[in-house]
Amino acid sequence: MSASTTPGLRIDDRLNPILVKEVRQSLRGKYFRVLFWLTLGLGTLIGLSIVASLGGENSDETGQIFFMAMFGVLSAAVHGFVPFSAFLSTSAEWDENTYDLLVISNLRPRQIVQGKLLSALIQALLYYSTFGPFLVFAFLLNGVDLLSIVALLSGSLATCVALTMLGIAASSLASTKVLRVVLMALFGAGLVVAWMFGMGMAGTITFQPQSLRDAEGQTAVVAYVTIALLVAMLGNSVANSRFAHEEENRSTSLRVMSTLVVLCASLWGAWLHWQFGGIGSLWACHAVAAAALFVPWIFFMTEPEPLGRRIAAHVPRNSLLALLAMPFLPGGGRAVQLALLQIALAVSSSALVLLPSSTPVEEIVKTCFLVGMAYGYAFAIAGLPSAIGAFFLERPSARMLLRIFIFLSLPVGVILPALAGLFLGIREWTRFEHPFNPVWVIADFEMQRSGLGGLIVLAAGLVAALLLNTPRLFAAARETLAASRARKAAPKPSSSAPVADAPAS
Repeated sequence: MSASTTPGLRIDDRLNPILVKEVRQSLRGKYFRVLFWLTLGLGTLIGLSIVASLGGENSDETGQIFFMAMFGVLSAAVHGFVPFSAFLSTSAEWDENTYDLLVISNLRPRQIVQGKLLSALIQALLYYSTFGPFLVFAFLLNGVDLLSIVALLSGSLATCVALTMLGIAASSLASTKVLRVVLMALFGAGLVVAWMFGMGMAGTITFQPQSLRDAEGQTAVVAYVTIALLVAMLGNSVANSRFAHEEENRSTSLRVMSTLVVLCASLWGAWLHWQFGGIGSLWACHAVAAAALFVPWIFFMTEPEPLGRRIAAHVPRNSLLALLAMPFLPGGGRAVQLALLQIALAVSSSALVLLPSSTPVEEIVKTCFLVGMAYGYAFAIAGLPSAIGAFFLERPSARMLLRIFIFLSLPVGVILPALAGLFLGIREWTRFEHPFNPVWVIADFEMQRSGLGGLIVLAAGLVAALLLNTPRLFAAARETLAASRARKAAPKPSSSAPVADAPAS
């Protein structure tokens, strides 16, 4: 059969091969088929039961109850089954020993991740199209307006994309079976929590549709969708880096993404300040961003210091451009530079937002200080142990243990003083009011209470982290400039190549 008579084969060749493989496997597998018909049957039974129990009454409450029931089943499918299916699909690459084949194949990491994401979204689309008639029927029963349905479906789709990308990213991190099992349990529990949180938001919008008519409600919906998309982009960057070869640059895209988080926090803080007034929302947005950047900073600051040969070959030849690109190149010392750059960006953007307004100078200084405190805690907790470990930790397993230690040091530092307060009889510590609790120290300073002990601990941690990381900072700068000079000194490849003689006609 000729190629002209097989359009289906041509379409398959043009499509993402991972997408074709994943769709075929998912639609033929028992996981999707069983859960799809189970979800559809459960939704039908619940819908019939609600209609029968209400005795044909057509009131606002009827439509709201019916919509919440159908949306709850749909949410369980697209926020639970679909992301978990994406997690299992990526985990299967490790179980079937095909992960290394994907990494060394001609497929780019972006193609692999996009194929798995699109496959999951196709499954979600089937669920949305299946439950579409149920939601239309709920709209016809009255009680649910069109704006609420659009807001809930938009948030639902954004949540589905974010959770799916988190599932792909989390599963790509699990190289060992034990870690995959642990991550599977944690991810499954997280999906249950996400479903409960989503149902709470859906209930508020469904039973109080007037909340979407004011600026606060609309801002909350847009903010939620923005955060969900940022989480999806962060998960996409993590998954792309994991499916790249070890010699490739796995860090730059994540560093750019983390900087985008700071910029988004600055923009949202500025918009909330201009829209509703007050300065609390400005530093609160940056506090959330600092908490979100804590984990990426841990991974960045514990990366191997030297640049790989392939990465050094892409350092800009211009020394100034090399210095500008330096924080976004892999390496623990360059990660410290990135963190300092992001802290400076957050503090300066906060000052720029408040300076044109009539805010008193002392309030501007206080807000900038609060923003610096939020990022400063994250920097001190991640930068101090990583600077110590950089001198003697070279094996990947040792770096992973260091990352786990840094991550656990935050909750341990908050809980241990509280337990000590029980034995020492210090009531404030038992209420987590101690210098090692970042939330309490920031809130204590914001309310202009004493908080001197927390400031001293934070200042000591920052000074120690900066002093211990100074050798790494200078070493990273020297290495980057040396790579730039080496590229400048290397002869450029000749653009003229011998042209073969044209064949005789």
